[in-house]
Amino acid sequence: MGFRQMWHAKLLRLLVLLVLLVIYCEFLHYYIVLIFCTWPALDSQFKDIFVTQSSHKPLKAMFIADTHLLGSRDGHWFDKLRREWQMQRTFQTSLSIHSPDVVFVLGDLFDEGKWSSDKEFQYHVDRFKKMFHHSKDISFYAVVGNHDIGFHYDVTIEKHERFQKAFDAPSVKVLRIRDSVFVLLNSMAMQNDGCTLCSEALRKIYKVSQTLKCWQFQGYEQVSKENCKNIEILPYSRPIILQHFPMYRPSDFNCTTPDAAPEPLKSISFQENFDCLSQSSSKQIFKLLNPRLIMSGHTHHGCYRVHSDGTPEWTVASFSWRNKKAPTFLLALITSDNFAVHQCAIPKETTVIYMYILGSFLALFSLFLPRTSIWRPLSWTSVNKDS
Repeated sequence: MGFRQMWHAKLLRLLVLLVLLVIYCEFLHYYIVLIFCTWPALDSQFKDIFVTQSSHKPLKAMFIADTHLLGSRDGHWFDKLRREWQMQRTFQTSLSIHSPDVVFVLGDLFDEGKWSSDKEFQYHVDRFKKMFHHSKDISFYAVVGNHDIGFHYDVTIEKHERFQKAFDAPSVKVLRIRDSVFVLLNSMAMQNDGCTLCSEALRKIYKVSQTLKCWQFQGYEQVSKENCKNIEILPYSRPIILQHFPMYRPSDFNCTTPDAAPEPLKSISFQENFDCLSQSSSKQIFKLLNPRLIMSGHTHHGCYRVHSDGTPEWTVASFSWRNKKAPTFLLALITSDNFAVHQCAIPKETTVIYMYILGSFLALFSLFLPRTSIWRPLSWTSVNKDS
């Protein structure tokens, strides 16, 4: 084989190795990591003995948060491409492996939704729905975040309504799935300052509270028949609250999950209505809705804590490498009287980078391997000559 033919064969070998490296890092690695995450098993820890067990099979729910699709203001185009590809591959791979019945996104779908014009906002909506597309067998719901419509002081009726229209996400939304009740809340409408959005949301929460009481105390004197006459009576189940802001907590100091905020971020005090709901709003929600589980996002870091009344809350870390070096999401098995939650790790960005560096080095090193190596079959010119 001549010198030119030899180097043509070696360059072909290099090209094949680099293509295989990309296929592994951008596709196969996601399957290898995510296949180790499994659905949790129900146990008696969170079983509600006062609720009649449903005949439905357990609901398989997937929870993600803070996808922050980049807009035109911040972020380099490669940053945008890289992080959004990571989220798309993680989501689509998870759907194929775990086959959830329902997916919940806990706010901040967009990074610049609060600044976007109507045209740009619709462009982001279309991109989001393309990235997170799913079969008709999977239900998909989203709650609104501060980056989608702005913090309370920055929210306008127009921004609220366009998000609501795009994702069917009013300030208060009640879902009943297989006898389990979910209440989806707009965190920015929980300020209790008498604003139009807050007043409307509070009225809806009172209505939901009354409905839950009618279900819980049907036939008992605790509930007036007059208050329940226009309410369809269904089996009672304590609701699961889904919102963007966590319930009030002083900081992330007591968060112990593997994806919790690092120090010194853990010890930074939270500001009410910016980092979490206010104490008064949190107490009001606990009193009116009596939830059995709370799911939230916003902080970009994971957290599990149990509130003073015994209600557990999971804060879901950001789904994007841009906000978290090692993102996570949650898989939950839910029945009307029980639930179990399992945290799943997404491929680490640093791991993928290291694999690219090592793989590229080995591929380049292959240029110096002799013809008698295992790659000789790729030397098509040599094969033809010997034949």
